[in-house]
Amino acid sequence: MSTTQVKGLKELAQFMQQLPDKLQNNVMRGAMRAGAKVLEAQAVANVPVDQGDLKASIKVSTRNRRGVITASIKTDVFYAKFVEFGTGAHWIKVRPDEKPKASLKTLNKALARGSLRIGEHFVGASVAHPGASAQSFMRPALDAKGAEAVVAAGNYIKQRLATKHGLDTSGVSVEADNE
Repeated sequence: MSTTQVKGLKELAQFMQQLPDKLQNNVMRGAMRAGAKVLEAQAVANVPVDQGDLKASIKVSTRNRRGVITASIKTDVFYAKFVEFGTGAHWIKVRPDEKPKASLKTLNKALARGSLRIGEHFVGASVAHPGASAQSFMRPALDAKGAEAVVAAGNYIKQRLATKHGLDTSGVSVEADNE
């Protein structure tokens, strides 16, 4: 396991102390977003593609809750956790409201809406799914790009302090030192 040391953050923290709390929070929120964007890009690249819905749904959000700034990389696709962590063997059943009514006359008509379908094949009211292996995309993104994300956040702070707040950050270098 390799470790990464990021240099220059201590100096940036000293610059940040010169700003009022509200500006510090604003700068930190942007820095957290900058770092999370690096991880988001890697997570998107890691997603195994079927139809692209999962890939398109990955987004960064930030929040400030009682002075604690956080960034999250989220997806609202319900099956994302199944892709990330895999699944065990399980049964898949037709929902009760989608089952065809008992009449033989309507059975053929209702088959399309009351039977599970794999591809173009109807397989009945339930099927044993063998499970799926994990195809992780979030955790590997953090493992691969964590240090780069911290450096991106640090560089955002450095640039923001210099351009928006007129502080001379030219003597500060933010870089990762991989050991």
